[in-house]
Formats: sequence, structure tokens, C-alpha cells
Amino acid sequence: MRRLLTITMLVLLACQWGVASASDSVLDGIVVDFDLQDRNGDIVSFEAFKGKNVLIAFGFTHCVHICPMIAANMSRVLKTSDKDAVGVFISVDTERDTPEITDNYAEGFGERMIGLSGSYDQVSTAAKNFDVTFVVTKSEDTYTVQHTPSIFLIGPDGSVIDVFAMNTPSGDIAAAMK
Repeated sequence: MRRLLTITMLVLLACQWGVASASDSVLDGIVVDFDLQDRNGDIVSFEAFKGKNVLIAFGFTHCVHICPMIAANMSRVLKTSDKDAVGVFISVDTERDTPEITDNYAEGFGERMIGLSGSYDQVSTAAKNFDVTFVVTKSEDTYTVQHTPSIFLIGPDGSVIDVFAMNTPSGDIAAAMK
């Protein structure tokens, strides 16, 4: 029952954000920058993706409902778009999700998906840059991770095109690509 209540709260929260895109004032606060680790432990910055459309989402690999929906939606966007694009899934669960685990998870949704992670400080800095919040709560019997469930679309020039709710139709996101 507790799990169902948590899932219901997360879905209601996601639905509250709706499928509308972000306003310009929200976009102005986003700094498109990160230094995270790939599966080999190498530092990857956003500069590595310049020249491509980039879908970015924050989540975690042990997520049962929300994160798989986000990653699947990103993958659908990449499969339907003829644009040069990549999906980047960033784990906020730095204790359980190594860069290798995160990349394996992301790649499971498609060959144009990659996963990045890193130290708590690296992930926190990236999340702050994208105005993403996350909280990890641990007790003897529970381990809960909550995070902002948005999909960020960054253009080939590195500018934020829009921020989408996780349930935005993939065709709408693909149509926004430059």
C-alpha cells in the first residue's frame, strides 16, 4: 500500500506539471553544463555533444515506474527523429548507480542513449545547473529517491530549446528539435 501511495503521488506530481513546455523565464535559469563520468570513469562535459540535439533527463536505475517511462520516451523521440541527436540519462543515485550501471541502463533503451553519473558533488552540480532537485532518503527498511522528472531538449548550439514533462508525446519533442 505504501508503495502504491508513493507511485500515485509521483504520478500526480508529474501530471501537475502537465505536458506544456517551459516558459522563457524557466529556460533562462538553466545552465547547460556538466562534468560527469562515463562508463570508463572518463570525465564527459556537455561540450562533447555540441553540434547535436541532446535530450537530458535525471533519474536512477532502480526506479520502477517513472524513470523507465522517461527513458523510453526519450528513446522514442530519438527513433522517430531524423535529426542528429543523443539521449543522456544522468543518475542522481550516486550510492548505487556507478557510471557503468547507469550507461548499461540507458543503452537498454536504445543505441543513441548513454548514461552518465559521478560523485555526489558532480551530480549535484549538474542537477543545480539544470534546476533539477533530488532527494535520497534512507532508513533501515527503505531507500527512496525523488527527483524532477523533466526532459530537457538542448539544441546543436548548446542552447536550451525547451523543457518537457515526462509524459509529453514523443512527436512533440521531436518536432521541437532544430
